[in-house]
Amino acid sequence: MPQVTQLKSNNSKDSLKTIKPLSIEELQQIAHELRISALKMLYKAKSGHTAGPLGTAEIFSTLYFSELNINPKNPQDPKRDFFFLSNGHICPILYATLAKKGFFPETELNKFRQVDSLLQGHPSIEVPGIETGAGSLGQGLSIAIGRALSSRMDNLDTQTYCMTSDGELNEGQTWEAAMMAPKYNLANLTWIIDRNNIQISG
Repeated sequence: MPQVTQLKSNNSKDSLKTIKPLSIEELQQIAHELRISALKMLYKAKSGHTAGPLGTAEIFSTLYFSELNINPKNPQDPKRDFFFLSNGHICPILYATLAKKGFFPETELNKFRQVDSLLQGHPSIEVPGIETGAGSLGQGLSIAIGRALSSRMDNLDTQTYCMTSDGELNEGQTWEAAMMAPKYNLANLTWIIDRNNIQISG
């Protein structure tokens, strides 16, 4: 099992944090529970991506239960932190995380990929807690940079996080975004790369 390293933030506001700090062991237990939820969703749907959700569970447990300043009761709070999932096909782990965090009932996970469900194979902003839709790879970091710039222009003390796959590093747009972030000194942006050394190249 991958080790969890607690993220450190320069963000001084704590008003939106809804739980006390958790230990590494507690975060690992949450990651274990998230994996089980993701597997149940995928098995019931008989479709979807498995490797990505299983390999990133610790990242999601750490972000959502230790780092992000968010409030499920007020998901559109302008002072919240932002998380953008660029590799949207690993959304089962994000859905499982949001449900466990309290953004929507965990029973909704049983409807993953059903016709009448909001929880489809790629995330939609209609789902509480989702900041952007995702599908075409390589766009997430650009969106996150726009959010980070906007927060700074509005003098908001917020942090923006973005996760991309290592496969997205083949996209030119990703590198254009990567060069733009230091140009504007976006200290309020954290880029997370899921480097699992597995790519689907067609």
